[in-house]
Order: sequence, then structure tokens, then C-alpha cells
Amino acid sequence: MLLTIAERYAEGRIDDLLDADHLAGVTPAAPRERLRALVVGLTGVLVMAGAAFLGSPDTALIPLLPVVVIFVAVVVNRGRMPTAGQLTDLIIPR
Repeated sequence: MLLTIAERYAEGRIDDLLDADHLAGVTPAAPRERLRALVVGLTGVLVMAGAAFLGSPDTALIPLLPVVVIFVAVVVNRGRMPTAGQLTDLIIPR
């Protein structure tokens, strides 16, 4: 099966990597990228609002935002940072 996938990929047949009988009974993975991006965004907003509500100075809020967003993105994506292409696909789906 791997040899078939490799040969067809090398030929440029990306849409036909496997025959239909190999894919019978297989359930596709659920796309959860948008949900993960929403969780990261909402968590970032909540943390920033909480820090502002607690009276953190404005100079501390500016560096806090990227730290929070990167940390939450790594946690939500289980250690995998989304690539620039994946982030673009959230905005402009293929």
C-alpha cells in the first residue's frame, strides 16, 4: 500500500493515492482546525481582559499577548505549532 501511495505521489496523482476499495469503511478525520483557532483566540482575549481587569500596567500587556497566544496554541495543538499555510487555510479554504 505504501509503495502504491509513493508511486502515485511521484507521478503527481495526488487525488488518487489509493483505490476506492482500499478506502471502503474508513472514516475521515474530523477537521478541527477552526475550533482550535477559536479556542486559542478566545483564551487569548480572556487572559488579556483578565490581566487588564486586575490592573496590570499597559506596558505589561503588550508582551503578554504573544506569550499567551503562543503558549495556548502549543497546548491546544498538542505540541504542534500551526504552520503559516495552515493558518492561511483557516482564512481561505482550498
